[in-house]
Amino acid sequence: MSYVVTSDEERREMLREIGVSSIRELYKDVPKEVFLNSPLDIEAGKSEFEVVKDLRAKAGANTIFDATFRGAGSYRHFIPEVVKHLSAISGFVTSYTPYQAELAQGNLQSIFEYQTEICDLNDLDVSNASIYDGASAACEAMVMCLARNKDTVLVSKGVHPHYRAAIQAYAFGRDVDVKEIDLVDGLTPVDFLSEQDLSGVSSVIVQSPNFYGLIEDVETIAKLSAKKDAECIQIVNPISLGLLKTPGEMGVELACGEAQPLGLDQGFGGPYLGFIVSSKKYLRKIPGRIVGQTTDMNGKPSFVLTLQAREQHIRREKATSSICSNEAHSALRCAIYMGAMGQAGIQEVARRCFNNAHYAMQRIVELPGFSRKYNGEFFHEFVIRTEIDVDTINKLLKQNNIEGPFKLNDNEMLVCVTEAVSKKEIDAFITILEKGAK
Repeated sequence: MSYVVTSDEERREMLREIGVSSIRELYKDVPKEVFLNSPLDIEAGKSEFEVVKDLRAKAGANTIFDATFRGAGSYRHFIPEVVKHLSAISGFVTSYTPYQAELAQGNLQSIFEYQTEICDLNDLDVSNASIYDGASAACEAMVMCLARNKDTVLVSKGVHPHYRAAIQAYAFGRDVDVKEIDLVDGLTPVDFLSEQDLSGVSSVIVQSPNFYGLIEDVETIAKLSAKKDAECIQIVNPISLGLLKTPGEMGVELACGEAQPLGLDQGFGGPYLGFIVSSKKYLRKIPGRIVGQTTDMNGKPSFVLTLQAREQHIRREKATSSICSNEAHSALRCAIYMGAMGQAGIQEVARRCFNNAHYAMQRIVELPGFSRKYNGEFFHEFVIRTEIDVDTINKLLKQNNIEGPFKLNDNEMLVCVTEAVSKKEIDAFITILEKGAK
């Protein structure tokens, strides 16, 4: 079955117009060995009834847990109904990248509001219109800091392993030398930076709260980096900023992260949303779109795309980034979430995450055979050592419709507790751990 809307006759007419007799002749310069010699191995077309039935069967395979204690970069938070309702308006759902920007004022305004809120949340000056996900945001932040004779990047092993893998891939294509900093009790050792020669280092990348949930001494890392003419890039969980010091407060000039906690469902890994936010120092280097506010010829407020000269469709091979699109609908949802929650709401979510996680941790370590691996302060994730195999624990939890912690290895698990988990659910979790330990 063909999904090309033109008819066979229309295609033949187009081929005649350009002077060829067939599709194969049109592609005569393509080597024969790359052509398929048989039809694609795909099913025949189905009726609407069959498609709906098939999709319902696939959806039925989903498991919707009553509670989840798994994070590791993707977090279940309560999403107010207003976020889902407003973001589902057809004009928002069908909007696309504003190539004719001035004709898309509503789209531009939604991006402008998102950028403003992200800047306020991080206490920094400039945000882009969003990027594909947190990992790509970290990679682009690294590229922003590269300079002549500064082609080495230091990355803490407290950074999410997926982010580190993406950074390595970006670095390979740019001949950047990535060196990883070993952790001490789960944290990036600040002494390492004070003792290290950073003359060829462009940036030091640290995540706080880090992959193991611990709060890093970013303020000291930023100061030490700046003294040695290297930039400290902080990867940050935006919800944590309702409780912890912001990047701006700690002297960080370039921050990034995954905005999924700000009103996005977990959804099998996406679509998610990476953010980059910086001081004015990086205004002309930040990748992607920036929306500015101005006035039109009648003096009315209006929005425009601004400062695009760094992008590949303007500078071609001299561009600092190949990203010119954005996660517009995901950014819209985040903007609605931040607007609906407000400063007080995000602070309350952060407090509840912190309190719930610390209550759960205290209950867990009281059980025989369970202990904390790291001693540092944490936000809403922590690593637990267990004498029971983690797979066994997660199997028991799944039988009770609870999603268990992220398995680090057979006897270590990363436990996450957000505001979306009640005390009753935490107590049920503890009861199952206790039964498993007996």
